[in-house]
Amino acid sequence: MTCLVRTADIENAARAAIMGELLASRLPHFENMILTFENGREVVGEGDEAENFFLVAQGLFRAVKFTRDGRRQVFAFYVPGDVCGLEPDATHKMTIESIGRSAMATLPRRLCRQWMNADPQFNASFFDAATRALTLSVDHMTMIGRSSAEERLAWFLVMLSARSARFERGAQAIELEMQRQDIADYLGLTIETISRTFTQFKDRGLIRLATTRRIEILRPAALQALAAADRDATPKYRPGVRAAA
Repeated sequence: MTCLVRTADIENAARAAIMGELLASRLPHFENMILTFENGREVVGEGDEAENFFLVAQGLFRAVKFTRDGRRQVFAFYVPGDVCGLEPDATHKMTIESIGRSAMATLPRRLCRQWMNADPQFNASFFDAATRALTLSVDHMTMIGRSSAEERLAWFLVMLSARSARFERGAQAIELEMQRQDIADYLGLTIETISRTFTQFKDRGLIRLATTRRIEILRPAALQALAAADRDATPKYRPGVRAAA
């Protein structure tokens, strides 16, 4: 069976801090580029000029977009080592906000392009960060488009466990720094559905709710199978492919 969390996912999580270490070694005053944000503070807003990339140094950030009628969609969560603000256009398409007290390094785009041309290691590391962000976005869109509430929440927990989990007493422990409303807006569900699905997972022995923020994954293989949704299913039809006789 193919699980959603592949060995590559875990390796990517382990490499997530390489960019920060690389910049710190290249720039003698890298710490001066890091700014601290209190909970809910805006790093950059939708429509702002795209002058910088951003590297998460500590804590957690979210990328959000608001519809004209005021509804909010959370498009991404960024953990330490993640690069964000990667839009190719002249202005940012989303707002990036802090969750809790967090820190972000501001990387001028002009300097990043110079470093990418001059430093192969930086270029490779930046490219790796961008492709990790793209891969996570594709998985996110796939879950939103095809999956049930259970499959979406299972994918979310598996994704977080691959990026930031700790192992304690034989279980994978996840600290949910974001609110459940954030999770609901990320998965395209209501907060009531999120709460109800957490309870269902607990009743089925998949997780333990140590607190409202602390999740212990008790049956990771079962959760991974649920998160994988239809990835193991044999396609019934693909355009241009003739079915076997």
